[in-house]
Amino acid sequence: MIIGLRIVLALLGVLFLFIGAQFLIDPVTMGGNFGLEAQNNAGLASLRGDMTSFFWVSGGAILLGVWKKRGELFYITASLMAIVFSARCLSLILDGSYDDWLLPMVVEAVTVVLCLLGARMMRGLASA
Repeated sequence: MIIGLRIVLALLGVLFLFIGAQFLIDPVTMGGNFGLEAQNNAGLASLRGDMTSFFWVSGGAILLGVWKKRGELFYITASLMAIVFSARCLSLILDGSYDDWLLPMVVEAVTVVLCLLGARMMRGLASA
């Protein structure tokens, strides 16, 4: 089971790195896909920098954890995704729902669960 979980986490890590790269290369299109719009160069810089860093740190932590068999690195991604999920819940309460609100929240929740499961299952594997 641990091998399957490591494969799923690695694929998720690659996906996050890919999404981050897309924000770096084409922040206008990716921002639009995420419901974000840059009004000027400062907005483009924020999309490019903030979103790239979020996804690269999330994906990089997962991939490094899988590669080094260091489950505690998954807590980085789990923390980031849990904060985003919590903020989305608050936004639903304060601002109301919007089209396609469920999918990103499911991805974030599943990522948190997988990362916490991976951290727990990989305890002690680094020394093995």
